[in-house]
Amino acid sequence: MSENIKASEVSEVLRMQLEGIDTHLQFDEVGTVLQVSDGVARIYGLKNAEANELLEFDNGIKAIVMNLEEDNVGAVLLGPTDQIKEGYTVKRTQKVAFISVGEGLLGRVINPLGDPIDGKGEITG
Repeated sequence: MSENIKASEVSEVLRMQLEGIDTHLQFDEVGTVLQVSDGVARIYGLKNAEANELLEFDNGIKAIVMNLEEDNVGAVLLGPTDQIKEGYTVKRTQKVAFISVGEGLLGRVINPLGDPIDGKGEITG
C-alpha cells in the first residue's frame, strides 16, 4: 500500500495544513495575588508592570497599579474586595488608566474606569 503514495500528494497535504497554522503568538504577563486587604491587592509575578497600569483578574474585576516594589506590586481594586482572593491570577493589560473628558461628561456620574453609573445611558461626545 505504501507504494501507491505519491510524494507530490504528501507534500501538497502538508503544505495545505501548514498554511492553516496561526503563527501569531501572544504572551500575557500573569501574576498571583499574595494578599488582599482594605481594597489593595499585593501581587507577585508582574515584573514589568508600570505605575497606573490597569490589571485584570480572571473574574473581570480591574485594578490600578499604585505601588511598585522589588518583588511585588500593590494595586487598588476597582471592584468588590470580597471577590478577589489569595491565589487568584491577574494579568497586565499594558494600558495606563485614563478617562476621556468632554462636554458629554458634564453632570454625569461615573465609576473609576469612566463607565456611567447614573442610569442615563452611554456618555457621548
